[in-house]
Amino acid sequence: MKKIIKILFIQLSKLPFSILYGISTFLYFLIYYIIRYRRKIVQNNLLIAFPEKSEQERIQIQKEFYKNFTDFMIELIKTFSMKEEDYDERIKFVNVEVAQQCREEKKDVILLIGHMFNWEWLTGISMDLNLEHTYAVYKKVANNFFDQGVHESRARFGTIPLSVKEVVRTMLKLPNDGSHAFLFVADQSPYKSRIHYELNFFNRLSPAFNGYDKIARKKEYAIVYVDMVKVKRGKYEAHLKRILPDNDKFRENEIVEKFYTELERNIKTNPSLWLWSHKRWKYTSGIDYQL
Repeated sequence: MKKIIKILFIQLSKLPFSILYGISTFLYFLIYYIIRYRRKIVQNNLLIAFPEKSEQERIQIQKEFYKNFTDFMIELIKTFSMKEEDYDERIKFVNVEVAQQCREEKKDVILLIGHMFNWEWLTGISMDLNLEHTYAVYKKVANNFFDQGVHESRARFGTIPLSVKEVVRTMLKLPNDGSHAFLFVADQSPYKSRIHYELNFFNRLSPAFNGYDKIARKKEYAIVYVDMVKVKRGKYEAHLKRILPDNDKFRENEIVEKFYTELERNIKTNPSLWLWSHKRWKYTSGIDYQL
């Protein structure tokens, strides 16, 4: 059955974007109006993040989010058969020379991004970085079929998938010589039992994954934030921005704080591009904005 489903997905991915985005539009109406997938969670998250906006403004962001969400689902399927020229046409990397500057400094790079659509297409950055190895750090998903599919899509065009269980060992083993890059989707919410750090995110105390902070400071990696912009349907720009310490070296959790500062700015500029459908503030203190 899994093989049959995989074949179907591969065949579906070969359809032109025009047809696939037509399917996405249908999925939007189905998920938003009929299934109402996680509508309460999205509404509550938007109320927490944007209490100053009117209800109508939040509803508009919500609708745009679901349109972007279904586009993302279709684009994820499309990765099964995308070619190098497809990535060149669909995503543009801006200010990529930042990574080259890090290479000249003999520093490996940690690329930090949030769940901004379409973060999965960032795996194509390995072709632009022109480094010896680019690793995409991933967390295994529950569904084995989709986990394998995402794993394979991230392995295309030279990007090496690296599980969270392997990442520290790999980073400690490799020399910090400017020839490696590590891509982290860094706004993951830790399990309640594994909350070691919290910070202010949209004016609410929020648990933050900070596992990369210690290794980044220990190895003195260069830190680069990736700002995602959706130019139009199916066209994205990824802007690279160097994150620097306030002093000579990063203090503890300074990288995490600056990442979330950049992410919040990114979200406020393009609010419908962030993944609002997860309970981001599930285990935090503070005012509880409930609908």
